[in-house]
Amino acid sequence: MDQTTRNNGRARRRAVAPAIRCGLMCGVALVVAACGLQKGPQAGHPHTAGTRAAGSHTRAAGPACTPGDLKITLDVHAAGVAAGTSYLPVDFTNSSANDCTLDGFPLVTLTTGQSGQQVGAAATADHSVTPPNLNLPAGHTAHIWLHVTSVANMPAAQCSPVTAAGFRITLPGQAGAIFLGFPVTTCAKPVHGTDVLTVEPFQAGKARRGTAQ
Repeated sequence: MDQTTRNNGRARRRAVAPAIRCGLMCGVALVVAACGLQKGPQAGHPHTAGTRAAGSHTRAAGPACTPGDLKITLDVHAAGVAAGTSYLPVDFTNSSANDCTLDGFPLVTLTTGQSGQQVGAAATADHSVTPPNLNLPAGHTAHIWLHVTSVANMPAAQCSPVTAAGFRITLPGQAGAIFLGFPVTTCAKPVHGTDVLTVEPFQAGKARRGTAQ
């Protein structure tokens, strides 16, 4: 091999080496970026982010909240409608002087009035949302979301539509119930394969419009 050929070979190796180093560095950068994305909160699951932000509320301590501890309101300003379903938030504010706890799902039914009869099936618990154990300090608020499916397009013979006067809410482990007046057209009969009323678990903070699953 003559001197000219050897010189050309060394020049080619010097030109290729930076490209190899660049390819390796870029590959590592892409892997790191991908790992970072995988660790971030997933889009479309606002409850996860909300629970993290209200982390101070998620440590269960103290007795369970009773109806007498709470001011319970239906937040119509944060309510919304999408794809034939109404999303209604209910806020639970601790109006007592002491901490209390909320966990799991309340029992929610539609009724003919404050002391009236139940209308249709009780709300189905939405277990796609993980229920945290919430410590609710005095003056702080937690919330649930209610999903109410429109019955307008359901066969009347199967649904037997009727207007309920509002919601009766029973806290977990408690005997007393709270009534929230809010007329809702629902099915008097169970409709196979359809949950007309669904309830999400307690979540920390006040409900925010657009965060219902």
